[in-house]
Amino acid sequence: MNKLMRNLILMVILFFGFAEVLFANNDSVVIGVLAFRSKADTAREWEPLAQYLHQQIPDHDFTIRPLSYKEFNKAVEHHELDFAFTNPEHYVYFTVKYHATRIATLIRANVGGVPLKEFGGVVIARSDRHDITQIRDLKNKKIAAVDKLSLGGYLAQSSMLLSRNFNVKDDAKLFFTDMPHDKVVYAVLHRFADVGFIRTGVLEKMAKEGKISLSDFKILHPMHIDNFPQALSTLLYPEWPFAAFKETDPVLANDVAVALLNLPYGSEIAKNAGYYGWSIPLAYEGIRILMEELRAPPFENTPSFTVKDVIQKYAMLMIGFLGFVIVTLSILMWYLRKTAKILKCNSTALEEQIAVRKEAEIYLKRAANVFHNSHEGIVITDAKKNIIDVNEAFCELSGFTKEEVIGRTPILLRSNRHEMEFYDQMNQALAGHGSWRGEIWNRKKNGEEFAEYLRIDSVRDGSGKIENFIGIFSDITEHKKQEEQLHHMANYDPLTNLPNRHLYMTLSEQILALSKRKGSKAIIGFLDLDGFKGVNDHYGHSIGDYVLKKVASLLERQMRQSDIIARLGGDEFVLLLTDVNTIDDATLLLERILASLTESFSVEGLSISIGASIGATVYPDDSTDIDILIRYADAAMYRSKEDGRNRITYFHTLHGV
Repeated sequence: MNKLMRNLILMVILFFGFAEVLFANNDSVVIGVLAFRSKADTAREWEPLAQYLHQQIPDHDFTIRPLSYKEFNKAVEHHELDFAFTNPEHYVYFTVKYHATRIATLIRANVGGVPLKEFGGVVIARSDRHDITQIRDLKNKKIAAVDKLSLGGYLAQSSMLLSRNFNVKDDAKLFFTDMPHDKVVYAVLHRFADVGFIRTGVLEKMAKEGKISLSDFKILHPMHIDNFPQALSTLLYPEWPFAAFKETDPVLANDVAVALLNLPYGSEIAKNAGYYGWSIPLAYEGIRILMEELRAPPFENTPSFTVKDVIQKYAMLMIGFLGFVIVTLSILMWYLRKTAKILKCNSTALEEQIAVRKEAEIYLKRAANVFHNSHEGIVITDAKKNIIDVNEAFCELSGFTKEEVIGRTPILLRSNRHEMEFYDQMNQALAGHGSWRGEIWNRKKNGEEFAEYLRIDSVRDGSGKIENFIGIFSDITEHKKQEEQLHHMANYDPLTNLPNRHLYMTLSEQILALSKRKGSKAIIGFLDLDGFKGVNDHYGHSIGDYVLKKVASLLERQMRQSDIIARLGGDEFVLLLTDVNTIDDATLLLERILASLTESFSVEGLSISIGASIGATVYPDDSTDIDILIRYADAAMYRSKEDGRNRITYFHTLHGV
């Protein structure tokens, strides 16, 4: 009996030990997904991505966890999630409180399949609400929104309305429905709310699913932006980020980022969740600034200021005020002395008043001289931005006469280089801070575009109301061209206009990194001309330079668009052939290059013949370091020279090199 019990206990121990090994093979990874539609739909749509990540990273099991805002915040607080896929403002909230880091940005596909990297907010009302047609009609109306942390379902609309002097918190009756956005749509449809805030794409998707009819709704403050196919009421913001947390294994985060970026655009996995693919992480700093301006969590508390902060921030203002007091006291003292003198001698006082008036006239003349003789263009507008005066430099720089611009707005200078968002941000800066500085491309009267550095400042009256805008600009087009020339000189060979060694190394490292991710091969070829020294010695360097340019042109015609060719110096060229299936394919291309270089060149009536020797090496078979690969190819090229020239030698065929 005791022996039987010992055997039974031994079997139980072995069973649990085996089970522990069996079930401990894969680490569990939890991905929190904000369910802006139903949780069931969210789980169904994103489960294929979890399966895909498991295929790419087999030693981890991935679980999709659909969450509302409150559930998401609680799960992150208790460290229950490894990754988060949520909207941008929620991500900013997590960066501040939990040090989240974005690793990829979603490229969403709208109902029609168009890839979208941005989204915005929509303000909706029932189409039969004839009393609600514009922003001012929202006064005291009942507004349904998703959540105070929802960018598309609250913050974007609040920012847009605030820029138009409508404060949602003070001027309307606001209530939050939480996720999904469908709740807001139904609240408006069934008259529980007068107006609703939702993100772009929700109306179209619900209509496609047969849940609503688009004709039952109208869009308030509609925005029309080129190539954006959905209903829109606000500015556009970067799409949802996929983020890792501080506690997440950095190696795992890197593997997940690579897997997301390698997911083919428009794949079945992406279509299942209604998106197009993934891109490198976009910038979300603009959303952080928006949240700070709206005092959205976690920026709801007013920043505290110390006396030191006030002094640092307003030092110049305090100095100016102190100077004003000193000047005022000085003027008062002068006035008292002047009054005493008036009592003593009216004639002396009259002479002093005449002198002051003359000084004022001189000051005005000097100001006028500065305005008219400045080398910078100056334009002055009224509060509605109608031009009331320009100086001579403005006319010289723009090509317009003063008569042609007076009464018009500066829009007549606008080029097509900037999106409307650029001008919206400029106007927001003028409205909020009273000034704007920056570089801008404008257009002259003859249609020529030119770059300028522009400063715009507002002039206010005693009550703080804007009276004028003053713009001062200088032409920096030549400076821009010089920057482009310096960049070209630093990266391209001046004779052949091919990439130089620096640019070749930079591009090669990027392409070889992509080849590594794709698992493909690449060929590095080192080409040296045969007989070129004789051409230089016999015909001179001008003929030699012509031959080099001719060789560069022939190589560019033979190479594919995805390949790289560079001149290292003298008659040495280096090639990079990408996406090589077999070495034989690369050899055929290199043989065509050799054949083209054996043909005679016609230069100033001369027939010049040269050839070439090529050494080649294979990535990643020979090495993964680009410097080493070039040295290997150089060594193989010298073997081609030794073996009779006009031939190709691969490094792996050498012995003792």
